Amino acid sequence: MKFPSVGTPRFNVVNRTLPLVTFDKEDQTPTASVVITCFTEQRLSDIFEAVTSVRRQILPPNEIILVVDSNRKLYERLKGGMDRSVHVVLNEGVRGLSAARNVGIGLAQSHLVAFLDDDAVADPEWLLRLTELFRDPDVAAGGGRAVLQWSEGRPAWFPEELDWTVGGSVSWGPLEPTVVRNPHGFSMCFRREVFEVMGDFAVDLGNIGETYRGGEEVELCLRMAHHWPAAKVVWEPRAVVIHKIPASKATLPAIMRRAYYEGFQKRWIRLTAPTQDAGRVLSTERAYLKHMLGRALPSRLRYFWRPKDLLQAVTIILCVAATGAGYLLGTTRNKTSSSRSARRSGRGSSRAG
Repeated sequence: MKFPSVGTPRFNVVNRTLPLVTFDKEDQTPTASVVITCFTEQRLSDIFEAVTSVRRQILPPNEIILVVDSNRKLYERLKGGMDRSVHVVLNEGVRGLSAARNVGIGLAQSHLVAFLDDDAVADPEWLLRLTELFRDPDVAAGGGRAVLQWSEGRPAWFPEELDWTVGGSVSWGPLEPTVVRNPHGFSMCFRREVFEVMGDFAVDLGNIGETYRGGEEVELCLRMAHHWPAAKVVWEPRAVVIHKIPASKATLPAIMRRAYYEGFQKRWIRLTAPTQDAGRVLSTERAYLKHMLGRALPSRLRYFWRPKDLLQAVTIILCVAATGAGYLLGTTRNKTSSSRSARRSGRGSSRAG
């Protein structure tokens, strides 16, 4: 199994108050750029549908930036197929989701920068709900909820509590806007000043094509919280996207691999975060594990004679074990990587063609 190469999080940013723009409810509406990243022709129809959903927002974006990651053929097709309202660019620098997002950040001209996955469809109120969060001057980032759309239906053995392994939101999340540690990449929004002051997404984290590495949103938000404790990240469950799940992701090996790498990356983040942030780094994961072992698993085992409940209980046990294995193995592996790797810098390169 190939491990991701990782370096050291950028926690040495100069401590300062972020120069946030305050939006008056009556006089000013924050503008938003929407960044969509893509990498494969296999999602061509999904990409067009994602862009269309952004165009149909009740609150129109100031600009739509479509970043193609290291795929010139796809870039040429999209460049010819999109009208001029969509800024199509090619990331020819460091390959990966984080680098592609950083290209979009570098081009964004709005107060806010929102991100949407290329296989997601935004509800018409999505952008409005996210931007409204920033009326609070302490809100630096926000995120929305993903509802899964299974191409062949949800497998009977797949419990809702594991939706995060395929890009969904936790089923037991709050129903009202709530302060959280970090948003999720399929639906998130940041003030542009956050990137100007704190830096971009770490390019040695984040997916590369279909290969999961993850952790980039967590690392950025922990870095931000370390240097600006007053900053808020808010979960807005009414900012909804529909996330499409192909049959290839709805397999037990696929979600166990995803769970394993989740544990691996979280251990790396824990090892490299400042000591004073130790309690905050894995607070979300501790709450989740408590829910899984205290409620989700017992609720299935109570009816173990039912095939569906038994299968879901086994799936939960296997995924918790896979996450734990990744976390434990990451203890040694990540220490070695952190001591030998230097983080590669900032944004990838882009070409507008």
